Amino acid sequence: MDILSIKGTSQYPEVLLDMKEGKLEFSGNSLPEDAKGFFEPIIEWIDYYLQSPYEKTTISFKMIYYNTPSSRIIFQLLKKFEKVQKEGLTKVLVEWHYPDDDIDMKEAGGDFSENIKIPFEFKPYKE
Repeated sequence: MDILSIKGTSQYPEVLLDMKEGKLEFSGNSLPEDAKGFFEPIIEWIDYYLQSPYEKTTISFKMIYYNTPSSRIIFQLLKKFEKVQKEGLTKVLVEWHYPDDDIDMKEAGGDFSENIKIPFEFKPYKE
């Protein structure tokens, strides 16, 4: 269970969770009809990881689009990391990648950063 890898599709994000490196990566679209079902193994992996996290955890998002249920789950996941950082179990950094011409995706990351007390780095990229 050290690594969880899920290949992305047009409806599901690509996910790479690496326990030994303390890296979590989400990219692409997240439009599952059953967001809870899709994210269930991811949440289980994160809950397991947070029992003994790496000293530094980097969470990277390079999303193209995500629906409201996915947004709620992303928020819940980030709250889990906020809690363990507050407890001093790991230092957390969120890298929010967005196309340099996509103001909506930049603002979405800004909304998360305003509500989650974890450092965010905003990283524009050219498509």
